[in-house]
Amino acid sequence: MQARQEEELAARGRGDFLTDLAEGRIAADDAPAQAKVLGFRPGDGPLLPVVMRLAPEPSPSGNWALLARAVLEELASVGVPALLGVRPVEGRVPLLLGLRSEQERTAVADRVAAALRAGLERSGMAGPARAGAHPPVVVVGVPGGWAAASAGLRHAAETATAAQGLPDRPWYDARRLDIDLLLWRLRDHPDLAAFVDRAVGPLLEHDRTSRPALLPTLATFLAHAGRKAETARELHLNRQTLYNRLARISELLGTDLDDPQTVLALSLALRARRHTP
Repeated sequence: MQARQEEELAARGRGDFLTDLAEGRIAADDAPAQAKVLGFRPGDGPLLPVVMRLAPEPSPSGNWALLARAVLEELASVGVPALLGVRPVEGRVPLLLGLRSEQERTAVADRVAAALRAGLERSGMAGPARAGAHPPVVVVGVPGGWAAASAGLRHAAETATAAQGLPDRPWYDARRLDIDLLLWRLRDHPDLAAFVDRAVGPLLEHDRTSRPALLPTLATFLAHAGRKAETARELHLNRQTLYNRLARISELLGTDLDDPQTVLALSLALRARRHTP
């Protein structure tokens, strides 16, 4: 029990360091020496910030020491230097990885995301009771030096929170979620809820009382950039049924689904809806 407590304290200490770095409480010039004390020797290549987000624990009682150990053992097979910490109250596992070059970012991200999820399974913290309503979210930031690592860790952590509720993926590229991050930051602003209501309110009202629900058809249509053949295949609909549904959607919303501005507004509204009450 004492060994487990010491292990968890060490993992939390690394998490505190990474959080202090993210929040700018540690200067970039001082960070390498402090990281070296914690066992992180990344070499001269770029640093890659990564954050795994679980559901936050109001009373952190999970086996975070086991989680940290399991993930570190999985990361050993990845073959890159890694500094991993835990932040139980926020439900967050921040990491810094040492790359040889920026070109290996995607390959390393694939392996690290798999290692994080495998470690989560091994620790027993991957079940519904631990992860809440959302699966774990892994966000990979932008590689850079120690000065960039601060903003990179902060951006990845915030993006991981904003990505909860999005379709599950092995990992998310922080650079591709800036729109969702912006909408998440505006989630409590009444103008965002009003925008969603103006854009898709009639469709939501229809789906509350009538079948078939049309919102999934619109979401799939937009996800496929208006390509009707692909939309029909994914929804397992014949072409005419899809055309009828799209016509009904246009009628309810009073919009033209072939108009680029309309498509942009509807796409933003559906993304914003994930972040509004």
